[in-house]
Amino acid sequence: MDMEEQEPIFKHGKICYVEIPALDIDQAITFYRKVFSWEIRTDNQGNANFDDGTGGVSGMWFKVDEPVTTSGMRVSIMVDDAQQTLDDIVAAGGSIIETFDPQSDIPIARFADPSGNAWTIYQHGSE
Repeated sequence: MDMEEQEPIFKHGKICYVEIPALDIDQAITFYRKVFSWEIRTDNQGNANFDDGTGGVSGMWFKVDEPVTTSGMRVSIMVDDAQQTLDDIVAAGGSIIETFDPQSDIPIARFADPSGNAWTIYQHGSE
């Protein structure tokens, strides 16, 4: 990674850790690494952990036996290019729930990862 390594921000109220259900943890690792370039590491208990592309949010996957079908929470991932990211999502085994409006000043789209977890992508500063 070219970015200069920075210490995470520790501040009250910051979202800092996310646990993501996965039918197949290896598939989840491949998906998030390919689509979002997340850094993957293994903790001393053998769990697969991730750090997002900014180093600001960490988390891990946990094994589930059934696809995720409902979620009340919506979490957005910032991307540089919404259309390219949607293409990458499909190529990596995810699916598009709702595509973005190309006329919108801020492209926002929803997708599901291979385990059915719904996320939103958000393209900031589009022209």
